[in-house]
Amino acid sequence: MTIERPAADAVMRFDVLDALRGICALVVALYHFQSNGYISSLALVKNGWLFVDYFFVLSGFVIAHSYGTRLANREVSVGRFMGLRMGRIYPLHIAVLLAFIALEMVLVLGGETIAQYVSREAFTGSRSPEGLWQSVFLLQSFGLGEAQGWNIPAWSIAAEIWTYLLFAIVFLAPKRAMLGIAAVLSLGCLAWMTSYSDDLHITFDGGILRCIFGFGIGVLTYHAFRRFGGIGGTAWELAALLATVAFVSFTTRTLTFAAPFVFAAMIFVLASQRGAVSRALGAKPFQLLGLTSYSIYMIHMFAQGRIGEVLQVTGIVDLSVDSMGRTVLQGTPLVSDAITLAMLAIVVAGSFVTYYLVEKPGRDLSRRLLSRPTEARVAQGAA
Repeated sequence: MTIERPAADAVMRFDVLDALRGICALVVALYHFQSNGYISSLALVKNGWLFVDYFFVLSGFVIAHSYGTRLANREVSVGRFMGLRMGRIYPLHIAVLLAFIALEMVLVLGGETIAQYVSREAFTGSRSPEGLWQSVFLLQSFGLGEAQGWNIPAWSIAAEIWTYLLFAIVFLAPKRAMLGIAAVLSLGCLAWMTSYSDDLHITFDGGILRCIFGFGIGVLTYHAFRRFGGIGGTAWELAALLATVAFVSFTTRTLTFAAPFVFAAMIFVLASQRGAVSRALGAKPFQLLGLTSYSIYMIHMFAQGRIGEVLQVTGIVDLSVDSMGRTVLQGTPLVSDAITLAMLAIVVAGSFVTYYLVEKPGRDLSRRLLSRPTEARVAQGAA
């Protein structure tokens, strides 16, 4: 076992963890695109929803690294921190919402030509006005009313923005008190969720609790990494990665509540970035996936919906949408898999477009408006 304690003043970029976020975003996209093909039958894909908790734990880890000390030392105000986080997530969120609104307007204006392909009226169901205002104000993870939000994956970024605010305040406390508060918040949310749910698949009905739980675990993991050093080397990295894949693939019901702890262990090992897994994930394709991971996550269900509409018109496969908003294909396995791979290619290609046209310009603008020059450089390591 190799132990190395990072220097206290080191400014690190966790490129390996970012690359993993891109891979996790792709698995979440596969989870939302079900079929009778071989890809959808993979146990890892069937439980792919759990990788959202990797995002939460990683966010806690990276935010603690990038902003925890600076918030505690009042080098960055809570207001500036929140402005930077909003600049990171809000432009793309609004852009996708506008795209969904444009689709609803097509239903309104398209008349009978469009109506023959659509089984619902415009601005109804998950696209209701109530869901729209919840999405605009990032409130869809609090279980308010019946609305579920227009872009279903956005429930998690809605939960994250309020979690950022909560922990920005927590970071102001002295270090020992801060760690105690983080632990109490995480375990309190865990207890609350287990009191009303049989598993961790909690989204619109209290997803904020799930986010606080994972984020707090990430904060604690970062401080353990800084205090004790990371466990490096190929053997440890392979063991951590394989254990995580096995857990996600085969866990069920109550055991899913352990997911943030499993992801935290993997992050603790891989954060040292000193093994064969780290070298592989440092390759350019994986780094590009990490770069566009947020775009992949935010646009994938919009893209899948449009792919489904094309398939419905052409009749290549039978298509439906399940109660969770997932596209479901029924065709021969090989055809279904080919369509699934084409979907991934379209989503990845689209993510580069939205990253360079929306996500990056919005983030850069917020940095110019809110950051001092030194803060802007350090903030590049943020999630």
